[in-house]
Formats: sequence, C-alpha cells, structure tokens
Amino acid sequence: MPHALSRRPVPAALLAVAVLVAAFIVVTTLTAHAADTLLSQGKPATSSSSENAGTPAAAAVDGNAGTRWSSQFADPQWLQVDLGVTATISQVVLQWEAAYAAPMRVEV
Repeated sequence: MPHALSRRPVPAALLAVAVLVAAFIVVTTLTAHAADTLLSQGKPATSSSSENAGTPAAAAVDGNAGTRWSSQFADPQWLQVDLGVTATISQVVLQWEAAYAAPMRVEV
C-alpha cells in the first residue's frame, strides 16, 4: 500500500512511519491565517534500527537537511515521532535520500 495517507485531519500524539530509509520528516499543522507549524522538529524519535551511529532516529526530525535517519537494510523498519500533544495534522512531508525507497505506510 504505497503512500497511504488520509486527507482528513486526525488528532495524534504519536506518528508512526513504516519506512526503509528516510532522510528527514516534517510534520506540520495548518492554523487559520498563519503559516504551517513544524510539529516534529526536535521531538523524541525512535526507530526499529539505525544503519550506524551517524544516522540515528533523532536525525529525522532535527530540522537539518544535511542529516538523516537510515535503518538497517532489512524489512520491515519503522520510525516514530512522539509529538507530545494532540494535534490536527494537515500534512506529512517525507524527504528521501537519493536511495531506494520501499512502499510505506504513514499512521497517525
């Protein structure tokens, strides 16, 4: 089920993303008459694995496009971000490294 995203806002305290290799995850919420707010930056992130010490789960949400999370090369892998609060999520943006991307599922 590639790229299965719901179009309706969903309250969420925990974002779980089943991915093989992800570079940077941006979770935003849209408020009336305001710019998007980045909810995921700096929040606690955990994953099923890391390729090495230089690609930890926290790098997926550190706001730095020069860092990334990378899992071990085996399926399935996952990354989750604890937003800490209930929020209405308007979009999830995944920025992939120039590598093979497997089908994924986004859960909120």
